[in-house]
Amino acid sequence: MELKDFLVWLASGGGGIIAASWLLERWAWFQAKTAEIKELILWGSSAFLAVGSYALVNYLPEASLAMIAPYFYIVSGIFVTVVIGKLFHKVDKTE
Repeated sequence: MELKDFLVWLASGGGGIIAASWLLERWAWFQAKTAEIKELILWGSSAFLAVGSYALVNYLPEASLAMIAPYFYIVSGIFVTVVIGKLFHKVDKTE
């Protein structure tokens, strides 16, 4: 997936919610909030990701996206590797 494709995915309603939820669920301060506050934080962060991604795709020059792309590939490669490593260790556990 290319950077622009990822940004378009984030700008879709589902992409922003998935990314915000995945990030927020890993923070203890978020877990300590009430359900109503969690929902408001999720709404706000999802909207921020979606609108921000939309703005980047539509208003950032292609040259700037091209300059950022290598860093996106590095970070996304690390993310995929960590997720695969966690899955491997979960499946391959020896007791």
